[in-house]
Amino acid sequence: MLEPEAAPLAPVRDVEFLSMPVRQILNRCANPKLRFRWTINPYRGCEFGCVYCYARYTHEFLELRDPMDFERRIFVKERAAEALARTLAHTPVGADVIALGTATDPYQPAERRFGVTRALLAVMARVGGLDLSITTKSGLIARDLLGEINARSRLSVNFSLITLDRRLQRALEPRAPRPSIRLAALQRLSAAGIRCNVLMMPMIPGITDDAGGIEAVIRAARRAGAANVWHRALFLKPAAARRFIPFIREKFPALAARFEDYYGRSTYAPRAYDERLDAIFRTLKRGCGFDVAASRDTRSAADAGPPDGIAQRQLSFGAALGADARPR
Repeated sequence: MLEPEAAPLAPVRDVEFLSMPVRQILNRCANPKLRFRWTINPYRGCEFGCVYCYARYTHEFLELRDPMDFERRIFVKERAAEALARTLAHTPVGADVIALGTATDPYQPAERRFGVTRALLAVMARVGGLDLSITTKSGLIARDLLGEINARSRLSVNFSLITLDRRLQRALEPRAPRPSIRLAALQRLSAAGIRCNVLMMPMIPGITDDAGGIEAVIRAARRAGAANVWHRALFLKPAAARRFIPFIREKFPALAARFEDYYGRSTYAPRAYDERLDAIFRTLKRGCGFDVAASRDTRSAADAGPPDGIAQRQLSFGAALGADARPR
């Protein structure tokens, strides 16, 4: 059931907003494979509606099992800044990295209305001495005054960008900002001395993984001032598969068998596919002047696990879709 404190807020379009007062917003990430030790998500759910989004499973902990609920029912974590200020006053974060936006985009459209992310950043600006990473698809981040945080803390901003093809981007990320907006924001922040990266995650087999498309993004990232480009192949947890596989059947039916082959018995793409993708990125990144010491990001926020310490149920791909829903 929904958390008892969740209260409805005025809807926008077909999106329902629910108030979720929180007493804790800084969550410990115990996965030793990840470079960050703390996570913050100002919202639960994301209006961008990316068809591949792994984080849809987080709504299942609220017994919201329709995969579309993730983008249509957004929980606004009210009093989050107050909770963060209390926590930072008593928790020795030290040099551990805080990752903002590991499960939902902190600059989704709701941020214009509710300003939870901006309020959290105001707390961090006052505290200083932090190591903060922010991940977004939105140019809205450029409106916030990150200079003070960058002067007093270590700051990096990661822009998620998997294609420059506007038509393809709209199909995969229905309500996310267009690629040019993200690149413009990256260029603006980079020019201001803020370290920015591009995350080409996920690389979708047969759709966004052609060498020409990858090179176009890498070159655009370089021109905009990105410090590095990281990639990772698509992985499908059950909740994400319930949204993504029907999309593939409808929009890319010729690829349905390939996705069954890749993900029918595994959450992750085959090792051979990862190795081929790694080789493509090493070659293209080297040609564009990027560091190729490590190309594939094996420490993605996607592996951070469920929020708030809740253990995720492990389901098979077939069970998630239903026996008669698997691609043929």
